[in-house]
Amino acid sequence: MTHEYVGSIHLHTSSSDGAADHEQVSRIASRAGLDFLIVADHNVLTKGRDGWYGDLLLLVGEELHDTERVPEANHYLAFDIEEHIHADGKSAQAVIDAVNAQGGFGFIAHPFEHSPPFTGEPDLSWVDWNVGDYTGLEIWNYMSEFKSYLHNLRWALVLIYFPQIAMTGPFPETLAKWDELLKSGKTAALAGTDAHANTYRVGPLRRPVLSYEHCFKAARTHILTDQPFTRDFEHDKALVYRALKEGHCFTAYDGIGDAFGFRFYAKSEGLTAGMGEDIPIATGVEFEIASPILADLRLLKDGEVVTRTKGRHLTLKARESGVYRVEAYRWHLFKRRGWVFTNPIYATG
Repeated sequence: MTHEYVGSIHLHTSSSDGAADHEQVSRIASRAGLDFLIVADHNVLTKGRDGWYGDLLLLVGEELHDTERVPEANHYLAFDIEEHIHADGKSAQAVIDAVNAQGGFGFIAHPFEHSPPFTGEPDLSWVDWNVGDYTGLEIWNYMSEFKSYLHNLRWALVLIYFPQIAMTGPFPETLAKWDELLKSGKTAALAGTDAHANTYRVGPLRRPVLSYEHCFKAARTHILTDQPFTRDFEHDKALVYRALKEGHCFTAYDGIGDAFGFRFYAKSEGLTAGMGEDIPIATGVEFEIASPILADLRLLKDGEVVTRTKGRHLTLKARESGVYRVEAYRWHLFKRRGWVFTNPIYATG
């Protein structure tokens, strides 16, 4: 039996540069209907603040980067580590190696950014693509996409109040990079809100930008586990981290439609595989997509769309090995927007 849990990953608290503490963000997340949070404060590991907060499982990692590097770049989300890692003066590969040495794993944060001059914010793209031994990519960073639309004061004032007008999903170059990396081996994907919820002032106006309340209902990661949460912290933490590490999850823009129950799986000669898993091509593999609501469903092989439909179900009998993943889109506020991006199923042989 498959169990589905919905979480928000890569948010910041007042332990670094966020607006609220762990208890406060947990209460907000519970009201938003989340099952888990993963805090990733900047270069600080807030051990001791993780645990169950009511019906919300809160985990802590770190967003690591070398603060001495100019220009700033190469932010890395480190999960399942026990001790803080000092990133200053370390290469991106050395940071990844230090995470792995603790038995942890990690994801490249906001691989691509576009920061218009108006924002005064640096471009924090990942630049060292010669690294290895990382788990995957944050294919959608909600804050990064938001920043990319802030070209002038007028548009910024609109989006501070109505960010949903602009948001459409992962950058195309991020998806292209992911497909490129998948040609060389498994690379998991997740969504990050990068929520800070800090209040900014423009003239007489004061407004939290991308509030926790908003972010927790927008870019989410749905994990699929073979066991339920038991409220035993170590057991449940292991379930979340295993799902992320092995790609048993999908990214969803739940702000435009609840993706709970979305499924993508494959069958071949009595075997069934789900997201993140392998399946032998043998005499053919039948892929099936099931959506809880109407959407533009697309099945991709090695980065190229092989079939699509508008509806709630899509099937395909494939006879070629490759990396198969799903993208789903929905119309919202007069615009087509990315809705679901699954981790791949790997057809081998």
